[in-house]
Amino acid sequence: MDTDVTLSAHIADHMAKTIKDTAVDNTPCQHAMPTGLFPDDVYERLLKNIPARDAFRPMSLELFHDENGVSTRDLIELPEIGVARISKDLQSLWWAVGTAIMSQKVKSAVFEALAEDLAPVLNVTESQVNDQEVFVSTALRFETESYHMPPHFDDLPRIATMLIYLPEDDSLDGLGTSLYDYAPKWQRPFRAAHRELRRAPFLPNSGIYFSGNERKKRPGWHGFERANTATLGEAPRVSLLTTWYTGNQAMHADSPDILPVSRA
Repeated sequence: MDTDVTLSAHIADHMAKTIKDTAVDNTPCQHAMPTGLFPDDVYERLLKNIPARDAFRPMSLELFHDENGVSTRDLIELPEIGVARISKDLQSLWWAVGTAIMSQKVKSAVFEALAEDLAPVLNVTESQVNDQEVFVSTALRFETESYHMPPHFDDLPRIATMLIYLPEDDSLDGLGTSLYDYAPKWQRPFRAAHRELRRAPFLPNSGIYFSGNERKKRPGWHGFERANTATLGEAPRVSLLTTWYTGNQAMHADSPDILPVSRA
């Protein structure tokens, strides 16, 4: 497989700086919605070089399919397993994207920003958050139909998530991940148990990162609101999903929800 170490380092440096320069919002949980995560020229290359549809595999054909049984949520695992399925001329680009996002530099920037929320999840002090053993997976996702995901928590070993949106324009704005608060019982006769407080704009070269775990302070309720138009049609929802997990991949080798990060 062709690789591009120079491009990977360039993306990682730019992304880490962008994350560090973006203010963190503490309501309803620690999160940030950075823009310009890729250098402009790299983002243009990505838009022009989305892999062919047959390089993607279904996330879950049982759960996500259209009336004809065709998968509506597909992915390519970065930086190796899925990249091996795409055309050779695109492999070095998407390898560089995957290795950059999964780099220690980007992870450290995200964990530093979310340290206050990550500390109780990892049962450590804030200063120790970046010293914990973690591993990471990244996937390029291609979705042709909207869906609904009610407010929920992520269970361990998941501890942090970053989504990077890859639309060509703002026509799909409104399709980003939502964050919620949770009402105490005495308020529920007057309002819904969960209330959407933030929704990430689905805009070019933008994203969101947060820790979606259960915590006493600032629990990470998150979900996805169904769009008014369920079918996206000619403008698929393309994004990069990165998840950080506790421990190492070998510890969770039997988990069907954790993407492998490289070929054996």
